[in-house]
Amino acid sequence: MTYENFLIRVKELAPGCKPEAIPWWRDFAVECVDSEQFVRFKQTANKTEAVEKWLDVIYSGLEAVRKECGLETAAALVNLGLERCCLYPGEMMQAALCLEKGENGRQIFEKIESGEIDCTDLFSPVSRRDAEGRRTVRERLAALKKRNGRGKDKGR
Repeated sequence: MTYENFLIRVKELAPGCKPEAIPWWRDFAVECVDSEQFVRFKQTANKTEAVEKWLDVIYSGLEAVRKECGLETAAALVNLGLERCCLYPGEMMQAALCLEKGENGRQIFEKIESGEIDCTDLFSPVSRRDAEGRRTVRERLAALKKRNGRGKDKGR
């Protein structure tokens, strides 16, 4: 999707968002491409095309939040761009749940850094139900460690 289409569609998707937040999402897409992070790990020689693919997947994440969390939360998610807290689509639903609890971009970023917000597929949004049931990285590691520990005890 071209940036012009992205701009129009995001304004329609989240009419309560601050329009000045939208360019930050384009900048995030450009930064991803400049860092050689390509959508679905498929390298694209044409930088414009690679950025447009990022805009497609970013929009799909915003759209999923709008469908499952509503206009207000979708607008708040778009506005995170103003806090320099742009997210991968796989992180967006978990971040939306944080926004619904009154958390801000700094708190969301801290949760990403600590592993509380985690995704298995950066490029695809998860459902609200999956986001609500998602365990943190620490919880999954503790469960795995516990499970592996039990397996050893059974053999003794």
